[in-house]
Amino acid sequence: TMFWSCSEEAEIAPFKALIFSEGFSSDSPFFNFNGNFNFPGWTNYAETGTRLWIAREFNNDGYIQFSPFGSGQASNIGWAITPAIDLGEAENVVLSFSSATNFVDNPANKLEVLISTDFDGTNVLGATWTALDATVANETTNGYVYIPSGEIDLSSYSGIIHIAFRVTGNGNTLDGLFQVDKVKVYENN
Repeated sequence: TMFWSCSEEAEIAPFKALIFSEGFSSDSPFFNFNGNFNFPGWTNYAETGTRLWIAREFNNDGYIQFSPFGSGQASNIGWAITPAIDLGEAENVVLSFSSATNFVDNPANKLEVLISTDFDGTNVLGATWTALDATVANETTNGYVYIPSGEIDLSSYSGIIHIAFRVTGNGNTLDGLFQVDKVKVYENN
């Protein structure tokens, strides 16, 4: 056995325990290109209008997308909600994801990220949802450019949580599309 010593402490990246990860792989048997997004455990819900999140892929990279474009409906609000995520004994938990937009020209057409500790898996509007402070793609970031959310602090939460991605849009005047990918919840040690 050989030991090395240095005058300075070697920086070793800490292991970050992954609690939940979804990259929407187009290799998944549940991936239905351009069809309604229907991964196991996820909830795809139309609050107003009939539009749902769909599964898409570009260069073999899957993602989910919500667009009110051409719906002809006064309002489209769509939710994509993670399966139950059990934080267990995890500490310093953070959420990260990437989002992108295109053709969005009105700030009223937006993506929000919310968290719930009491969502029962069915009754979306009956649950308590709290907005999370995340960097998200918006009308200023068009061009399908993925924007990292940053590490969103979930350390005040414990037990079972759900994360929701909610897009508010209008099919007539608030055109555009929103994309979400690379959703991760992990311990930021």
